[in-house]
Amino acid sequence: MHVLRVHPGYAAALCAFAVDGLYLALIAQQGDGGGSRVAFVAASIATAGVAAAAAEANTRVAGGLAAAWATATLWIWVVLGALSIGILVVPAGIFATIALTRRRVHPLVVAAGIVLALLIAVAGLAWTR
Repeated sequence: MHVLRVHPGYAAALCAFAVDGLYLALIAQQGDGGGSRVAFVAASIATAGVAAAAAEANTRVAGGLAAAWATATLWIWVVLGALSIGILVVPAGIFATIALTRRRVHPLVVAAGIVLALLIAVAGLAWTR
């Protein structure tokens, strides 16, 4: 029997894109258009999905950095959006975490990805309204 192998980075990307679409649909339904902060959050979630999927094909340091950044970014939006859409980002965060833990990545690369995600989130939230 042939077993279907699911790559968790691809599953994380699929979940991130689904949540992103739902997030944008909910914002559009509210009628206020959202503004630059909504665009930043949506772009950040989508980019994390792309990075998680792209990291699946890259076994080098750049792939580890992308996987760590994507994982941290998704968990940041889980925490910051906990009272709204954040809970729906949890599956993407879980799949991204599984993909990251399956890699052989130096801890400093993981730390760099986490710091980069935090800096981007802080800067983006500070510059958008």
